[in-house]
Amino acid sequence: LYEPEKDFQADPESDLFKLCERADVVILDWEFHKEPGTKVIELIAGLVASAQTTVPHHVRLCAIYTSTQNLKHVAQRIFDHLKDKGLGARADGEYDINAGSSRIIVLGKPTTGRPSDQTAAAEVAEANLAERIIKEFAKMHEGILPSIALHGLASVRTNTKKILDKFRADMDGAFLTQRGLVWPADDAFEQIPELIAEEALAVMIDNSLSPSDATAMANNAIDAMDLKTVWTGKDSKPTPAGEYPKRLLKDGAAAIRKDVKLDNKAIRKLHQELDAGNTNATERLAALYVVRTQYGDERYLEFGTIVRYKVTVGDKEETRYAVCLMPLCDCVRLTSGSSYRFPFWELKSVAGKGQSKGMVIELPHSEGFVELFSYGKPRDQLWMEEFTAGPELMVAAEKTGNQFLLNGKLRSCEWIAQLKPSHAQRIAHDLGTSLARVGVIEAEWLRLKADGADAD
Repeated sequence: LYEPEKDFQADPESDLFKLCERADVVILDWEFHKEPGTKVIELIAGLVASAQTTVPHHVRLCAIYTSTQNLKHVAQRIFDHLKDKGLGARADGEYDINAGSSRIIVLGKPTTGRPSDQTAAAEVAEANLAERIIKEFAKMHEGILPSIALHGLASVRTNTKKILDKFRADMDGAFLTQRGLVWPADDAFEQIPELIAEEALAVMIDNSLSPSDATAMANNAIDAMDLKTVWTGKDSKPTPAGEYPKRLLKDGAAAIRKDVKLDNKAIRKLHQELDAGNTNATERLAALYVVRTQYGDERYLEFGTIVRYKVTVGDKEETRYAVCLMPLCDCVRLTSGSSYRFPFWELKSVAGKGQSKGMVIELPHSEGFVELFSYGKPRDQLWMEEFTAGPELMVAAEKTGNQFLLNGKLRSCEWIAQLKPSHAQRIAHDLGTSLARVGVIEAEWLRLKADGADAD
């Protein structure tokens, strides 16, 4: 409990800031020495900025607990100030603000004269304050996926010593021998992160939730949903609101197919209701399955890299996408300053029939998401471009403003995303299968019969 002196400072060098910066939860009054809000807003903005720039990011809850009459006005002033500072503030309610890894809530001390709607929503008795603060802090990462993520990270932390014991110092000699045998390439060092990641993955898999616990968690979340989606039944009549969507979520598609026309349109209606907040949750999850997250500042051209580029068709300029299919072993250990031809497979923005493979990519610069599909004939989809390797012995994208550009001999492309290996390999497999097709001369009636056509 700390009361700052009159005319106190709230900048990052002040004692008050350093005191608050160490805490995961900070509870602040709104008015100090008859000065409402000014210093508090400055302090909160500094804490939010610090949490976003330090590594690791500090997850912090800032709670305003005040007897001020208009709590909505307090929240609005904080939100406007964070917006003006470019700190990515997002209002998640009338008294709740998120900004990066920080969350700010406004709570009211019991007092007279406050509007009844604010009293019910944000007023908290002092005796209940601790419990409310704990619940608000837990809300920062509530939900099935955050809970599973925390559970997995906790299991890795619990088993840190076991993981470290797998990488003992007495293996240094063997490691250096491995490095010497592959020299001058430094593959040995580049392989270590993958080995560590595999150990962490093994820990998380071995400590994953039991099927019964996972089912209970899912069912509890489903029961709490107030779904309104109405699907069309097989009799072309509307079904009861929410009934079949809940059965789908609990028991799977097979449990309702005999009663409901479960097509893409029906699934889209459910997704729209579940994403009523317009957070692109469906697209973000789909992208998470497909794309490797980039935590560093370098971008390289390699197997599975997705690029976009401009082409002129008639008098119009179109944006197109393609994925690099250069084998990974041919993307590394290149000669600096030398040029290399990379193959690309053009992706389409509309789904095709048959063997079309789909993916969702999150575009840079907060442009949203794009659905891309892989299909077609090699003669139409495959093209080559020549790029020059840099000192990293790979083709590196050059950062220009907020873009990562790959400058080719004939065409410049923007680096967009990096597919996970299995998804890139699936596209390459389809291409290889297409190139391996064998044309033979055979009786046409027999070919039609083998394809299932009516040869009579």
